[in-house]
Amino acid sequence: MNSRRQWLSLWILSLSVATGSGCQFISIEKATFIPQDPIHYTAAAEPIFNPNGKEVFSLKAKPKILQKNGYVRFCQNTVKLNCKNKLPYLRFLGMRGYFDSSAPTKTDHKSYEFYPVVMQNGDKYFFLSLKNTGGKYGVDSPIKLVSLGQNFDKSPIAEASKITLVAQYRSFDSIYYTLSNGAVIERQQLQYIRDISANYSEQAQISELLLNTSIEKSELYNNYFISPKNAATDTGIKLIIGLSEQRQWLRLKISHRASQQLHFNGYSIVADELLWRSPPLAFSSKQSEKQYNQWFEISANQQEVKIVKALAAAGRGLIRFHGPKKSVYKLLKGHDKQHLADSITLFALLQRNES
Repeated sequence: MNSRRQWLSLWILSLSVATGSGCQFISIEKATFIPQDPIHYTAAAEPIFNPNGKEVFSLKAKPKILQKNGYVRFCQNTVKLNCKNKLPYLRFLGMRGYFDSSAPTKTDHKSYEFYPVVMQNGDKYFFLSLKNTGGKYGVDSPIKLVSLGQNFDKSPIAEASKITLVAQYRSFDSIYYTLSNGAVIERQQLQYIRDISANYSEQAQISELLLNTSIEKSELYNNYFISPKNAATDTGIKLIIGLSEQRQWLRLKISHRASQQLHFNGYSIVADELLWRSPPLAFSSKQSEKQYNQWFEISANQQEVKIVKALAAAGRGLIRFHGPKKSVYKLLKGHDKQHLADSITLFALLQRNES
């Protein structure tokens, strides 16, 4: 008996190592709703996957470092605090499922909603959709769209662009589009992109750069404010482009977020051999959800643009925040530098003569 137990333990351990994603023998709680179309089974008691024209999705591949976490957001009920399921990565990778209803079953908060889904293996869950990441198929969603069960007139995001709209879906009372490059965009943002890029001969290039931005519009003054999407929301450096019918302008924003107030009075930049330190400055500050946000914003002149270009091209770039008692720094990663480079390129294109 002891030898049998030892063998079983070794087998489980070897399976865990072989998968490279950890042992995932965990309890999974499934939903108990009754699908609109009953699930039918083969003679071997295998469920027959039959979306019957409904919206079909599949589970995305994940980086190896994240595979051990499995797939989340598949819940047994519509109580967010109870949603603790982690579907085993290897078992569910690439598996398809469909939305049993095009409308959320329950939404008790404006930032999330639940949809009943039926998986290819017959499992049923309530899928948790988050507004701040773009809804059902947002950037951090574990699923990707396979078919909406309806025809869609595919078109480029702008004239001459190779990126096309491939499908649309509704989430949080907004229309979203999935794109041929795998991105997701909200309808209002797409309209802003088309309105802006249509005024320039480099329409395709400008529209594709704008895809990676967040655009706000002042209806009162007919101005646009363009900033990198998901860039420097917590700590870092970014450029904000202002655009009106008469002119374009550029602002530099330095920001830091932490659980304590650090009272910064300046910052410095390191970009390979370039070292630069600001004069004493007054940072703005705001507390929200036990976090302190501090920032400094200024019109970007030639000196600021030179610094940003150096950071974007640097092998090693960082920003250091200086306070009366301590200094902290943020090391820029590849995507941070790319955001800066794209902002510089976009601003240069917007400064050219309009078409």
